[in-house]
Amino acid sequence: MKIRMAAYLLFFGVMASAFLAGCGLLGFREHPGGNDLRIGMLENFNVSEKEYAAIIKQEGTEMGGIPSGQFPVVTYYDSLNSLLLGLESGDIDRASTYQCVAKYLIERNPRYEETNFIRASLVDSFCSAVRKEDGELLQGMNEALRSMDEDGTLGFLVKEYIDDVKAGLNPHAVELPKIPGAGTLKVAVTGDLPPLDLVLVDGSAAGFNTAILAEIGRRMGKNIEIVSMDSGSRMAALRAGRVDVVFWTVVPAEEFTMRPPDFDQTLGVATTIPYYKDEIVHIQWRKDYYRK
Repeated sequence: MKIRMAAYLLFFGVMASAFLAGCGLLGFREHPGGNDLRIGMLENFNVSEKEYAAIIKQEGTEMGGIPSGQFPVVTYYDSLNSLLLGLESGDIDRASTYQCVAKYLIERNPRYEETNFIRASLVDSFCSAVRKEDGELLQGMNEALRSMDEDGTLGFLVKEYIDDVKAGLNPHAVELPKIPGAGTLKVAVTGDLPPLDLVLVDGSAAGFNTAILAEIGRRMGKNIEIVSMDSGSRMAALRAGRVDVVFWTVVPAEEFTMRPPDFDQTLGVATTIPYYKDEIVHIQWRKDYYRK
């Protein structure tokens, strides 16, 4: 039920914002001025909003993504729905996300546009997370991911579930393995990074991450049980034992960065080897949309 409700909220949130924008009912709170650049993003667990703003200021200014006269102010959100509502209401000027997610959102709402923050070239590697004491599980997942990379499966899934998805459409639902007598891994899935992490309107788990989970389950001989939750709840659920795996968490892909390697993790968590990389981008309401 929770996974279905999350899907409905995301679908109707995106569609309603597009409709209301077309009617001129959203986006009316243009930035009142000043030097603050208000940026919203999904919550990071080991860096405060103030610390992350300082990182954006230094790295973004040096690489050209943040104008030198502006000062970032970061606000964390626990879900994509709340992040987009913050953008649409004018509480933030930009939403920070990933290239493939921005493409997905812009295709569904032409009032969004990408900013020039892409010039900052900040890249994250996507991993999954387990509790540190679950070393056997971590080893098994790493072995599955390595074999998927070596035999080309990872590249094939990127092409099928991200690169080749037609504009405005969703990747198809993924059938999870059902192995009689096998153990079950409870996996936290947020639906907050479509099409990477996606839940369809009918409640079906879909997208790239779910396809990878299905393949990991087959290679490890495990059944996969999807547990839907907001991004802001995923690490607490892992530490409390409500799930065995969090699918996804991120680590910086670039070698030289101010961001600590565990900025998106909590104590007691270990991460798998990366399975995907994507560039951080910012989206905003189109400048020609705001009322004069």
